[in-house]
Amino acid sequence: MKRLLFVSAALCVVLVYSCKKIDTTEIGGDLIPAVDNVNTFDTVLDVISDNFLLDDSARILNSEDHALGIIANDPEFGKTNATIYFSLTPAGYGTHPFAKKDSVLVFDSVVLALDYKSTYGDSLLSKQQVDVHEIDFDANFQDNIYGFRADTADVPYSLTVLGSKIIDFGKLRDSVFDIHKRDTLKLKNQLRIPLSLGLANRFLSYDTSNAYKNDSTFRTLFRGFALKINEGASPLKNALAYFSLNSAKTRLYFYYRVKNGAAITDTLVTEFGFYSFNSANINTVRRTNSNNYLAYLNNGNPDDNLVFLQSSPGSYATLKIPGLKGLSNRIIHRAELIAEVVPTIDENLYTKPGSLFVDAIDTAKSRIITIPYDFSYENNFQALFGGLVSNNVYNFNISRYVQGIITRKEKDYTLRISAPYRTNATEITSTRGELTPAPPAALTGLSLNKPIGSGRLVLAGGSYANRAKRMRVRIIYSKI
Repeated sequence: MKRLLFVSAALCVVLVYSCKKIDTTEIGGDLIPAVDNVNTFDTVLDVISDNFLLDDSARILNSEDHALGIIANDPEFGKTNATIYFSLTPAGYGTHPFAKKDSVLVFDSVVLALDYKSTYGDSLLSKQQVDVHEIDFDANFQDNIYGFRADTADVPYSLTVLGSKIIDFGKLRDSVFDIHKRDTLKLKNQLRIPLSLGLANRFLSYDTSNAYKNDSTFRTLFRGFALKINEGASPLKNALAYFSLNSAKTRLYFYYRVKNGAAITDTLVTEFGFYSFNSANINTVRRTNSNNYLAYLNNGNPDDNLVFLQSSPGSYATLKIPGLKGLSNRIIHRAELIAEVVPTIDENLYTKPGSLFVDAIDTAKSRIITIPYDFSYENNFQALFGGLVSNNVYNFNISRYVQGIITRKEKDYTLRISAPYRTNATEITSTRGELTPAPPAALTGLSLNKPIGSGRLVLAGGSYANRAKRMRVRIIYSKI
């Protein structure tokens, strides 16, 4: 009998230890023992949820899609306004970019082209006017390999409009035609905005002693473009469009003819592009909160029945699980945070973000950390930890975290749920120390939801009227 007790105790120790260790080969959820209320039990703990505005540090790299457009009134969250600032330059320096500069050149057109990628929102009911301005000469606008934050201050620009175009967002994928030299090319997924011919003549007047000497002198004479939505001239503002700057289809085209007397000797095109040596870019995304989300931000209730999550720059909710501290010691087979989606107005247009993320607020060190023991940047954390939606339900595996609280009396953190563009939460491990965050994105964060500004949803909170739908923690356990 004593030997049997010893073996049982040893087994419990092994099970408790295994619940602490991060192991990507742990038994899957389909092998969790069935709840029979004899050997295996389950319980459900309440969650207290509270909505907050996220102080978001999301940075948009030059290789990532940039947002442009206005969502004037999302019925749940309010307004979004996105502007793009970027620079286009010659492919190299030391020579004049326009062929046969000393001949008579006649410019036919100047076209700013952007490589279109996708749309978020109501593309069928979005017609917005894009105005192209020149960034001020004295603007502090330069390269940053780690990208600028989406909440960066607006870049000063000239009020003169170099060109404008009303975009039908529903037709951005339609074919357009480009006369390239003597050929007519059929192009898709490209926004083309005609610009002032005065810009072409200005670039023609520069030479290799100034603008075309090197990149530094070029930037003193031309900083770049500001692409802004003319809100008053835009009849329908219900979507954001996304463009790739770092693409061969994003160009400033100069179309011109070379004349010898009355005869046209050639039809040429010169291109400026978005090159690595001068890829200055900023994508500002502004949120003006209103409607239901703003009401919940200001309701003063620490236990909200609804949780409003908007992707970066967006929102988050704190989650407290008061019942954890009162649990007796037991073997945790599975503990999961369950969050269910609530139907909202226009959810078919303003769709859910790609994934949600749950981390912890470490108030002692004023930082955000990943969920202890359950999360690892080194494994497929979305498959093991959670974050992806299934049948309008999000599940997060917090089994080892819960085991640590009830067995080893470890800290019970206030958790945080959000839909970030990236996460910079610090992972704390026993073997590798602290990691913020996983390589190779050590300085910019681990990517979660792209593109910037797309995705929103509402979840049933901890005090939701339908108890069966409430945010909750379900625990499957065995007694010790």
